[in-house]
Amino acid sequence: MKQYLKSFIKQYRISLVILLFPMVSYGLLGPLEIFFGNEKDFNFWYTDFYGVLVLISVVTWIVLALLVALLPQKIFRFVNSTILAVALASYIQNMFMNIKLSEADGSPMKWESLQTFSVINLAIWIAIVIAVVVVFALLLKKWNFPAMAFAGFFSAIQLVAVVTLLVSSIGKEPESNYVQMSGKDQFKVSGGENMIVFVLDTFGSGQLELALEQYPDMLDGMQDFTYYNNADCHYYCTFPSMTNMLTGINFDFQVPLSQVWLADAWNSERAKSFYETLHEDGYTCNLYSGETGYVYGNLINLEDKWDNICPMDTKVETKQLSKLMLKMSIYRYVPYVLKPHFEVLTMEFDPVVTYVDGVRVIDDNASFYAMLKQQPLSVDENMDNAFIVQHLFGTHLPYTLDENAMMVKEAQAEQTAKGLMVIVNEYLTQLKNLGLYDDANIIVTADHGSWYGNDTQPIFFLKKSGESHEQFQTNTAPISLDDFQATIMSLIGEDSADYGTSVFEWQPGQERERTVYMRFTDDAYPDVQGSAFNIYGGYTYTTDKKELNAKVNGEPDEVKMATPW
Repeated sequence: MKQYLKSFIKQYRISLVILLFPMVSYGLLGPLEIFFGNEKDFNFWYTDFYGVLVLISVVTWIVLALLVALLPQKIFRFVNSTILAVALASYIQNMFMNIKLSEADGSPMKWESLQTFSVINLAIWIAIVIAVVVVFALLLKKWNFPAMAFAGFFSAIQLVAVVTLLVSSIGKEPESNYVQMSGKDQFKVSGGENMIVFVLDTFGSGQLELALEQYPDMLDGMQDFTYYNNADCHYYCTFPSMTNMLTGINFDFQVPLSQVWLADAWNSERAKSFYETLHEDGYTCNLYSGETGYVYGNLINLEDKWDNICPMDTKVETKQLSKLMLKMSIYRYVPYVLKPHFEVLTMEFDPVVTYVDGVRVIDDNASFYAMLKQQPLSVDENMDNAFIVQHLFGTHLPYTLDENAMMVKEAQAEQTAKGLMVIVNEYLTQLKNLGLYDDANIIVTADHGSWYGNDTQPIFFLKKSGESHEQFQTNTAPISLDDFQATIMSLIGEDSADYGTSVFEWQPGQERERTVYMRFTDDAYPDVQGSAFNIYGGYTYTTDKKELNAKVNGEPDEVKMATPW
């Protein structure tokens, strides 16, 4: 018995050292790197989950080491060698083999396009595991010290990184502690003049055309609108497109950090002047949008422009958050064949943070529609006039909205497009019920088109106050989201000259030089800190989307390096 106990203690010590390697990777370093690498996107702080993960990791480490130590000696050596091999493969995966992962922008990965790479990746894993197990098997009883030294070395490297990240956070406070974007008045409008803008993320004009083939009646409620079918978005993706549209400031590819440009854009004289004019004209300005850190930077930049940016205390669901962060960590370390099982989408974080004495902004399509039906639009007597921007998930992947605007597990793009128009029409119907539709200025657009390829132009519908038709009008004028501010000024009767051109200044058939910047990853260019893509390709065209689509399928006219965060 005494000999057995001595042998057990020896094996337990060995197991503790070897299991420390994967424990530090998956449980300590992984979640911390994910948090600080995406801090701008989160409205919680690492202290909201890290203590729980440390406790879980340590308990799991101790218990697993105990169970492994109980194994017979030969099996014990094989199991520990395998653990060490998997830990090493995980480390190499995270450091060098995650090159095919796209930027975490809320979209699911297209795993079917990575089948060949996944097989190669798995083959590398198998080779590493076999090599490590064989080497330690050849060492026989002499494997203890080299195995422990190997595990200790990699554990130490990662623990240094953990300590460095924690020390660097000392004195920092989460930006989310200052102000949040309140959704308290998301379903309220003014009894006076209303300027309402729907931004349906990723909704391209090509998607609209395909959806109309399947649902020819989907625009029946839009008869009073003019559809501009030659609209340009200037930038593909939500960053920097939304900030560019709402501030009028073009993205600066020379700026040292993207966050610097976001701050500069929102604090520019043009942005200040635009929102000061709206406020002076009695407009309450409310922006309802998701992924605020990624899209707008520090919300303090928006505080004097948008009236629903205000202090709000938050409550974090620690258990659910800890699960998500651990799941994301595993996602980073496992081979590609297993990654789909651990993929986490942005929307999964929505239930994690709730607002105390405040209301979260709803940007999910189906949730917005359900709330609109449950809590119909009402008039806020405190608003003289209202400028409202509703930024919804739109036709962004994954498609989970059906043609009736109901949440489903999986839908087609055409179904989601139809469902979005159901949502818009319900909103318009409720405006009519309040007697506010006729006098409202309404825009329905997208911040950019649909992915790469042949659908980069966004939809753009506009109804002016008092405008009425028997069926919607089509206008082929070469407009741009760069015209947004000038268009708003024109619609509220202000001088738009200081804000560029409005959509009303462009005529059908007119040529206009426009450039769309699409983002890519190109191995010929250096990596960019904090981003999965490293270049923007600029495509300049003068006519319509037919010319643009042909160009996007070829080489860009210019290449700009992406900017670190």
